[in-house]
Amino acid sequence: MKKVLFLLIAALSFNISPAQYKINVSEKGENLGGSSHNAFSVMIYEMDEKDIEKAWKKVMKKMGANVQMKKEMFGDDANTKEMGDNNFDIYAIVKKADKGIELCVAIDLGGAFLSSGQHSAQAKYIKELLHKFAVEQTKLGIDGIVKEEEKIQSDLEKDQKNLEKDKEKLGKDIEGYEKDIEDAKKAIEQAKKDIEQNGKDQGEKKKEIEGQKKVVQEVIAKEKAVK
Repeated sequence: MKKVLFLLIAALSFNISPAQYKINVSEKGENLGGSSHNAFSVMIYEMDEKDIEKAWKKVMKKMGANVQMKKEMFGDDANTKEMGDNNFDIYAIVKKADKGIELCVAIDLGGAFLSSGQHSAQAKYIKELLHKFAVEQTKLGIDGIVKEEEKIQSDLEKDQKNLEKDKEKLGKDIEGYEKDIEDAKKAIEQAKKDIEQNGKDQGEKKKEIEGQKKVVQEVIAKEKAVK
């Protein structure tokens, strides 16, 4: 019961305002691969760092990269048709930010790091890839929250049903008690009548006894009169 009250109070007092998550991919200088290079940055929401790292490693492996993990993620010799014929290396880091988790990715093309200014087609592909990844991960995180909240809702609904069952049982108990009270009242009234009748019957019986005493005395007197 305490749990139910706590959850209800929490639900009433908590101001729910849906957050609007706009996913944008930007470029900035980031210390990756041993020095500062141009990198692509995107914010991911409602997920933790470990899960994002694990998911991004899978993306790099799909591009054929040999993935290593030290202070940062490193994908060696990746290759995908969208990036051209040459292999490339991927540097990535995941870090906490004010409102979510930031994923920074730098692409070493072999002699130059990928940037929109110098490699517009490849940069467009990486931006779209990061945008899709961030959207999927954010939705995955939100889906996890939805499941947790639905579990709480389900528990509350079960509690509500139990309360309804309890109320129904209490109502039946009250009906039973009321019937018992009515029966008891009738029994009391009948008992009062029976007591009253008993008093009358006792009066009549006493008269019969007195009459019978006289009969006995008369018979005794007749017996004594025999000589």
